[in-house]
Formats: sequence, structure tokens, C-alpha cells
Amino acid sequence: MVGSFLEKWGWFIKNSLFILIYAIVATILYDLVAEITLNRASPVFYTPLDYMIPFEPLFVIIYVFIFYPFVLFTIGYFAYVRPEKFNRVFVALMIVYAISYLTYLIYSVRMDRPDLSGRTDFLSRVMNKYYEDDLPVNCFPSLHAANSTLSAYFLSREKPKYSFLFWLIAVLVMVSTLFVRQHVIADEIAGFLVAFFASYISEKLISVGPEVKEYFKARVIFTVVLASLITVVMLLAYIP
Repeated sequence: MVGSFLEKWGWFIKNSLFILIYAIVATILYDLVAEITLNRASPVFYTPLDYMIPFEPLFVIIYVFIFYPFVLFTIGYFAYVRPEKFNRVFVALMIVYAISYLTYLIYSVRMDRPDLSGRTDFLSRVMNKYYEDDLPVNCFPSLHAANSTLSAYFLSREKPKYSFLFWLIAVLVMVSTLFVRQHVIADEIAGFLVAFFASYISEKLISVGPEVKEYFKARVIFTVVLASLITVVMLLAYIP
């Protein structure tokens, strides 16, 4: 009985545990690394162009309200709709975070942010709330760039017809990090390179598992509902 259950649903348990591990790494461990590096981080990698980039509230839409659904729905899609490919995505994610956190700990970088406390428009208030919840470190490489690059990479492999759209979203996310004053150009280049390397290596080393055919429609509905709920919860945290 147990054996047949695991044979049929083992992938679901495994992928759900992987998502839980990813959540812990991306939140709890992220905050821990930020706390460790905060007092010794310094603003580096600024170029003259970085100093010229202003804060533009409209880019908050991309940075917050497009980035999180893009990444969360990508993870949900590969975890439950195409679960036979999720090992590749998960390994790539872990490589990205391992390289990024090690870099943060060894070479701590700090971002100088504008004071948005006096702004009254909604998007500026959202970003000010984001500033309050997110320490101005863990910058090089950019995890926004890395997660969006990784998502675009695997989605493009899965749906080549929409490759342009996936990469457009990734590029817009990277640009948005500059205009909400969370990163400098070097952070985005590093984030892109780390994620592309991790995705390529994972794709080459990790094989695709047996295709799961049962309950396809139910899995799609489950994915949409779960990803939507998590997205709403995350976005509500930044609403002032």
C-alpha cells in the first residue's frame, strides 16, 4: 500500500519538500546572511552611469508586482505541471543561492537608497515599505536578476514560441532593479551570469524524470491556486 502510494505520488511529496527548502533558503537564510554582512558591507561597483539613474516609481510595478508572480508561477509550473523537469530547476536554484550567499559573505556590498519617507504616491510607498523590510545588502549578484533569468531560461526551453516574452520580462526585471535603486549595473550582470551558468549546468547534468500524465487538469488548477495564494500573501506584505 505504502509502496504503491509513493510510486504514484512520490514526485509530489519530493517537489513539495523542494519548494519548502527553496522558501527557507530564499527567506530565512537570506535574512540571516543580510544580518551577518550588514555592518561590514560597503557601496562598491558604482559606475558614473549608476549615479545618474534616478528613482522611478513606475518600475516598482515590474520589480514587485510582476517579478514575484513570474518566478512563483514558474516554480509551480515545473513542480506540479511538468514535475519530471523540476529537479533541474531546483538544482539550478540551489546553485544560484549557494554562489550568491557565498559571495555576499566574502565580499559584502551595500546599496545606497533614496529617502522615500516623504513620498505620498502609492508606488513610492510600496517601495519604501520594501526598503523597511529588506536590508540594503545581498546585492552582488542580484537575486532578482538571477531568479528572473533562471525562470526565462527554463520557460524558454519549455515553450520556445514564447521565448521572447519570457526574456523580455527578465530584462525588464533587471532594468527595474536599477530604477527602484536596489542594485547597480554590475549586480545585474553578475546575477544574469550566475543564473545562466547554473541553469546550463543543471540542464546538462540532471536528467528528466518519467513523465507524469495522471490528473493533468487537476495539477494545473492546483498550481494556479497555490501560486496565486502565495503571490497574494507576498504582495500584501509590501502594501503600505
